[in-house]
Amino acid sequence: MAIKRKSVSGVLRVAKLKLLIAGGGSTAEILLNDPAIREVIEEVIVVESNSNRRKALEKLGDIYVIEGDAADASIYNAINMREITAVLALTNKDEVNFLVLAIAKMHNVPIRIGVFSDEDIARAVRSLKLGVPIIKPTVTAGVIKQIVSSITSPKKYLELPLAEYKLYAITIGEDDMAVNSKIEELNLEESGAYPLLIFNGKELVPATPETVLHPGYTLFIMARDENFINKIKG
Repeated sequence: MAIKRKSVSGVLRVAKLKLLIAGGGSTAEILLNDPAIREVIEEVIVVESNSNRRKALEKLGDIYVIEGDAADASIYNAINMREITAVLALTNKDEVNFLVLAIAKMHNVPIRIGVFSDEDIARAVRSLKLGVPIIKPTVTAGVIKQIVSSITSPKKYLELPLAEYKLYAITIGEDDMAVNSKIEELNLEESGAYPLLIFNGKELVPATPETVLHPGYTLFIMARDENFINKIKG
């Protein structure tokens, strides 16, 4: 299933997501309690085995919680997976998150993100194109590195052109035109867009012309408007 986009005043807008979350722990609760996240979501289904967590999530409103084990493949047969546009695998077990992403790929869910502790499993997720792996220890270390390196004095990444620009963040999907391309190959400057930084799943780094864009990378772009999006999403 492709994610539908519609044009509003010449700018492409992505349709709201139908979200399935495996694992209703604190990460899921924090995400679903964020108004910015809820704004882009049309429907939320959470699979969670703990009845207390179910009650906590349902208090947030407009969340359908299935009480069951996320590792039980039969649960997904009861969900219309063809309508799901994003799956988040947020359980505390790497093997379960791996399974959830595999099931999501089997049903052609376009957005698949999982949290992992083991880098080898995360590497397998990426190589098998099951989705975007987020590696907890590595991300934590990267955040600490950013804090330590900038706590006593500002850390300059690069110079900015002078003009009236906004800062945009866009994450590379596995079906995007820009995936596995070098930044210089996108010719973003033709649209008045200038890549500044990339979050590569581990740390924030400068966006150089030679940087290859992999699925899950978040690119921070300075631009006057969103007209550059077609060069990335296609």
